[in-house]
Amino acid sequence: MQSQSSWTVRQTQSSDRDLISSLLTNASHKHIHFDWLNVLDLLDEAPFLIALNKDGPVACLACQPDPPQVAWIRLFAVLKDVPKYPVWDRLWKAAAEDAVKLGASQAVALATQDWFIPFLKEFGFIETNKVIFFKWDGDPLPNIQEPGFKLRKMASEDLPAVALVDQGAFDPVWALSLRSLRTAYRLSSLATVILKGDRIVAYQMSTSSALGAHIARLAVHPDLQGMGCGKTLIANVLHGFSQRGIEQVTVNTQADNLRSQQLYRSLGFQPTGQRFSLLETKLP
Repeated sequence: MQSQSSWTVRQTQSSDRDLISSLLTNASHKHIHFDWLNVLDLLDEAPFLIALNKDGPVACLACQPDPPQVAWIRLFAVLKDVPKYPVWDRLWKAAAEDAVKLGASQAVALATQDWFIPFLKEFGFIETNKVIFFKWDGDPLPNIQEPGFKLRKMASEDLPAVALVDQGAFDPVWALSLRSLRTAYRLSSLATVILKGDRIVAYQMSTSSALGAHIARLAVHPDLQGMGCGKTLIANVLHGFSQRGIEQVTVNTQADNLRSQQLYRSLGFQPTGQRFSLLETKLP
């Protein structure tokens, strides 16, 4: 068991990539955020802290605010022989202070592993929601709705307008920054928008692989919600992937977003039973 007094803590930099990669490979406990941004591309951005002893890195913690008011716990990893509670405490105190300086007012984590839930609760995080998953298995294909608006393929030039829709549709915790949306667009295999006149009012971005497809992001401007935009986007996605031979599509939403759950069920999606807990804490 290593002594806390033997650790030094500092901000990472891009030259630490191999150190962090090695730590992730050998970590006994590891949380990596379910995110568009690759955390290893954020080494130069604070707060991304690493704890080291004379032999090298023993733990790391990253929680860069993006969007600015929300510090997502993007990465926490610790080696087997390192006490995880003391090393988190050491890293978290410094990281939270840095996040507040950058404008963050809350920290949030999406726990994809069970151990992380009681762990965070020990440090004042409260479970506030869950992310739940749905799956569509290819039959039957829903009818494509026509809300009287224009649907077209998304272009990179649309992203600033897409960001405005996203920020209007979601609470700050769930909203994506323009940077994250640019990454999502680059990684998507099918991205579409709906326009009212010349104004983008809804969009979706989906990914695909040999295992199936995932509707990764869908948002409708609050003024147009309930008018068929979301149903049209999803139906178009299902038809598009079906034409490519993909007949399994997943999507996730918040447990308290009953409207979106009803929409997915109406289009033939069924819950998978997979759930991730959302935990939050206010920053001083």
